[in-house]
Amino acid sequence: MPRKLHVLLLEDHRFISIGVEVILKENYKDTLLFKAVSDGDTALKYLQTHSVDIVILDLILKSDFDTKLKSGDELLRILYHWEKKPKTIILSKIDSLDVLNYCIEQLEADAYILKSKTSADEIIPAIDAVLENEYYYSYGVRKLLKYQFGLLEMDTTDRIILTQLSNGLHQKEIVFALEKKEIIVSVSAVEKRIRKLKLKFEASTTSHLVAIAIRKGII
Repeated sequence: MPRKLHVLLLEDHRFISIGVEVILKENYKDTLLFKAVSDGDTALKYLQTHSVDIVILDLILKSDFDTKLKSGDELLRILYHWEKKPKTIILSKIDSLDVLNYCIEQLEADAYILKSKTSADEIIPAIDAVLENEYYYSYGVRKLLKYQFGLLEMDTTDRIILTQLSNGLHQKEIVFALEKKEIIVSVSAVEKRIRKLKLKFEASTTSHLVAIAIRKGII
C-alpha cells in the first residue's frame, strides 16, 4: 500500500480551501490525508499532534475570534525552530520583495506561489518539487528574485559549490570540501547559495543547474 501524503492547509477563504482540496484529491486520490483550518492557532495544535508532510499556508489571515498567531508567517517562525518540520508552501497574494526574502531566506519556506488565475495549476508541481527536496517558486516570484539575485556576481564559493555538485557531492559533503579550502559555511548557507544559483540561471533542479554551469563553461 502506498504511503499516505498528509497535507495541512491554512487558509481563511473557504472557496480557496475547497479548490485546493479538489485539486489534491484529483491528483492523489486515496493516498491523500487532508486537513484544512482557517487560523494559525488551530494549525499549530494540529501540527503538534499529527505527523504532517506538507503545510500549505496563506500569510494574511482574518479570524472572527482572537488568536495568538495572527498570520501565516508567525506559524512559519515557529516551524523554523522545529528539528523535524514539514515542508512549507506559501500560497499568498503578497509580492513584496521584503516579504519574499523574509519567508524564503530567513524562515526557509520551501515554495512560494503567488495567488493568481493560474496558481491552482502550480500546487501539484510545487508539492512534487518539495517532496524531492527541491524548491519551487511561481513565475512572478522567480521574476522578482531573479532580478535581485541576478545583480549579484558569482564568487569563488559559488564556483566550488557548483563543481562539487557536478561531482555528485551532497550539501553536507560540500561543507567539508569548502572547509578543506578554509571556507567555513553551514549546510544552511550552502542550501541558500544553491537556491540563489538556481534562480540566477533559471534552473528547475540541481541537476539542471549543473548542466547549465557546464554548458556556460563555469565549471
